[in-house]
Amino acid sequence: MNYDVIIVWAWAAWMFCWINLDKNLTKLILEKTDKPWMKVLLSWWERANVSNADIDVERDYFWQNKKALISIFKKYNNWDIQSFFAENWINIVEEDRWRLILESGDSKELVNLLIKKSKDNNCDLRINSDVKKIKKQENIYEIELENWIKYKTRNVIISSWWKSFFQVWTTWEWYNFAKDLGLNLITPHRALCWLTTKKDFKELSWSSMELWLKLIDNKKEIYSEFWPFLFTHFWISWPIVFNTATVLWEYLNSININSEEDKIKYILENIKIELDINKEKATKKIVKFFDKELENDEKIIFWLQDWRSWKEAKATGWGIDINELDNNMQSKTNKGLYFIWEVVDITWKTGWFNLQWAWSSAYVAAKNIKK
Repeated sequence: MNYDVIIVWAWAAWMFCWINLDKNLTKLILEKTDKPWMKVLLSWWERANVSNADIDVERDYFWQNKKALISIFKKYNNWDIQSFFAENWINIVEEDRWRLILESGDSKELVNLLIKKSKDNNCDLRINSDVKKIKKQENIYEIELENWIKYKTRNVIISSWWKSFFQVWTTWEWYNFAKDLGLNLITPHRALCWLTTKKDFKELSWSSMELWLKLIDNKKEIYSEFWPFLFTHFWISWPIVFNTATVLWEYLNSININSEEDKIKYILENIKIELDINKEKATKKIVKFFDKELENDEKIIFWLQDWRSWKEAKATGWGIDINELDNNMQSKTNKGLYFIWEVVDITWKTGWFNLQWAWSSAYVAAKNIKK
């Protein structure tokens, strides 16, 4: 059976892509599981997160080609998605750090709107459809499912989480499809995850406070941020650490430390964390643990060891080299082949920046496809 567009794998971005495709196009979504709506709910953490009101592309995202991402956000940004919800009578409120969330706090309200808008834009949805092959024959893509059923289309849009969030049916297949079609892929890494330390913090386990954190390479400051921070045994956590973990990987890559083995070796020998703890605001447990340093008005310094496991990563860094795509998310060498959201080598800080990337990449891909 032939379609104008086939979207492979159902995640947050695919619904927005579906909504914005031309109504005259014939459309099909192939979803691996029988729970596409559950996956969408999980995309918003069940709290109806939407975007962030204060987005600076160069500050809040990590990638190689800055101009490419800026171009995409010029076409569709955080103000556009707020207008979309306002036009559909859904109220958005702002939380701390400019994070945007539905006033109702109910992600089902958001999903119901997207389902309604999607149905208005006619599209076939096929669940329990595991894609096994994507082949290109001239300007047509043939998609083969596990049960040997085949579809043909002029346009394929691939949208997925991948190595992170394995517990919500992430998938690796697209990685091999992209390689087979000749695209350049950058080795994935754990992003937005906890960090392990050489120092034992079990006496402080689950103690938290707001503080300044600095990431340091010997005496050189790499990154700093003020936000709540959490101690847990031999590792540290919360959004300030998730951001630091992502910055650390990008930094090591920028100084040409490429393999994971070499990165770990470098971390053990050179990378440390400095905490600026306000004694007056710290818990008694924290004050007691760092009594000597705090008494002498010293910074708290300890050495890092590694990133925590893939099971705990909130995102996957890297993927399809964005230089392989035009500013409509289309492959430069394979016309009609689009990659959106996490499969592209764009990573973000915590604060709902991932959702804006989902909206923006989905929108520009959809609007580029014509009958």
